[in-house]
Amino acid sequence: MRATLSRERPAIIAAETLGMALLVGAAGFLPDASPGSLELFGLPAFAAGPVFAAFYGFGWGLATWLLSCASAFLVAPLLAGVFDTAFVATLARTLPVPAAASLALLAATGFARNRSDRSRVELLGRLKDAVVRSIRLERAAETLEGVNRELENRVAGQGDSVTLLHDSVRKLASLNLDEALASILDTVELFAGARSASIWIPGEADGRLNPIAVKGWRAGDERDTALDPEASVEGWAFRNRKMYSARMASSGPPFDRLDCSRAIMAFPLIIKGKSWAVLVIEDLPFERYSLYTESLLAIVLSLAEPYLKTIVEYEALRSRREVDEETGLPGFPVLARTLERELATLGFEQAALSLVVVEMANFAEILGMGRSRTELKRLVAGCHRIVDRSEGSKSLAFHFREDSQLALLVPGLGPDDVSLYCLELLGTLAALPFELDGEPIPFEAIVGFASAGSGSGGMDAETMLAEAEHLLSLQRI
Repeated sequence: MRATLSRERPAIIAAETLGMALLVGAAGFLPDASPGSLELFGLPAFAAGPVFAAFYGFGWGLATWLLSCASAFLVAPLLAGVFDTAFVATLARTLPVPAAASLALLAATGFARNRSDRSRVELLGRLKDAVVRSIRLERAAETLEGVNRELENRVAGQGDSVTLLHDSVRKLASLNLDEALASILDTVELFAGARSASIWIPGEADGRLNPIAVKGWRAGDERDTALDPEASVEGWAFRNRKMYSARMASSGPPFDRLDCSRAIMAFPLIIKGKSWAVLVIEDLPFERYSLYTESLLAIVLSLAEPYLKTIVEYEALRSRREVDEETGLPGFPVLARTLERELATLGFEQAALSLVVVEMANFAEILGMGRSRTELKRLVAGCHRIVDRSEGSKSLAFHFREDSQLALLVPGLGPDDVSLYCLELLGTLAALPFELDGEPIPFEAIVGFASAGSGSGGMDAETMLAEAEHLLSLQRI
């Protein structure tokens, strides 16, 4: 919609005004006409002003009226040579009433034009406001539709969510720390819809938080290699063992002095009552940001805590000197301590625990054929990966008393299942071709086992070790 022409093109309107005045003056030279068109009571000059007022407003109408009157009643008579006392008397007698009427009409037309302009401006303003409100309502409706769809999916999929949560947490039963952390981030993406998340752990030298696992980071993203635990909200969550959410950023101290730019949510990963790392949610769909998501992630991390505890402890054992340099597996003293610790917490963290000892019965025979002890030890130790891969389980591996023996601690494997587990293990080892330097090696395996459940009172580490060794001795006969 255009504004008033008086503001858009004043030069053009001024030219039109001048042209109209000259045209009115020239009308007095037409045949059978007189300067000023007095026989028509000067209507050509008086009519121009109201017409221009109707189109361009009162100001331009009045200017046109004055110029037209000057052209018709002054310039034209002077050019025609009739401007004398008699002509002036005629003007005074003829024009007052038409002039007054035209001025009144001009004022009324200009007023109507100005009112029309103001009404148009107000109408355009209301229309603009209505369009803005409509756009805002449309955006709000789209957002609410997304939130409603999320709530509907949440309610409809609660049954499936429990199964998915169970399956996702079971994937944490891995002794590989990298795999476990990646599984946590996958679970966060699945249940929270996080587009970017990471896990940070403090460095041993300076205590600064460093990323140990990331998901959703694009190549070339500018990320800090370390975070100050004192100046970042991630460090606050780690130090205080409390969850952080973006809504807390506006609550004042201490968040007004912390860097909250990276995290939407931050959760400490707790092991044995102490912060071990911090999970940071960096990018999250708007409709997924809710107390429900926070509670769900807190549940996921609480379920992951026992698995992380086992993994971290196992990694610590592997890093000590009690790890065999040739195979990388912990020795028997570590097995005994680990077994005692696991049995002490059996009733709280897991339903059952089994000890399985695999022995290469022909170890001495193969050794006497010229094979090195180191080669055969590594062959026995390699059974751990074979068993875990074939049985689909996640066990802790240790050397037993002899180089020919491998001990496996299998969490969650109870007395009712350990026998079948050992039979399948023997079948797997018997079916696989073992080789050293490309030469086939016969692998004769025997197993001994012992199992404890949450209700097996009185079972201790020494009893389980003795029971497994007894079964081994029976198979040697």
